[in-house]
Amino acid sequence: MKVARLLFPLVFLCLAEPALALRCGNKLVSTGDPKAKILRFCGEPVSVERRSIIRGGIPRYSSSVRTHGSRYESSSELLINTHSYVEVSVEEWTYNFGPRRLMRVVIFENGLVRKVKQLGYGYRE
Repeated sequence: MKVARLLFPLVFLCLAEPALALRCGNKLVSTGDPKAKILRFCGEPVSVERRSIIRGGIPRYSSSVRTHGSRYESSSELLINTHSYVEVSVEEWTYNFGPRRLMRVVIFENGLVRKVKQLGYGYRE
């Protein structure tokens, strides 16, 4: 009996979707997937919102290590300045799966899934 109590919650954890995933039928889409995959698996969303955001660039460095005999010498070169800015295309697709399932918002950045959010229960169309 104790084993059954322990296995019961584990089964539900294994069946649960990852936090940043969306299940459409028997297909699973998650972060990093392109828009075309979501369209193929889930169909057209009920609404689409588009916007652009400006994000501060992240400084990136190129590092190299050289050896001179028994000692090491390292150097780094700044590839992107900390004051650079990047325009990011953002789309939010809302999916309504009906009154018995939660609605989902899929957030894309530059065409790839960045995040999946849950909303309340859906509605009849």
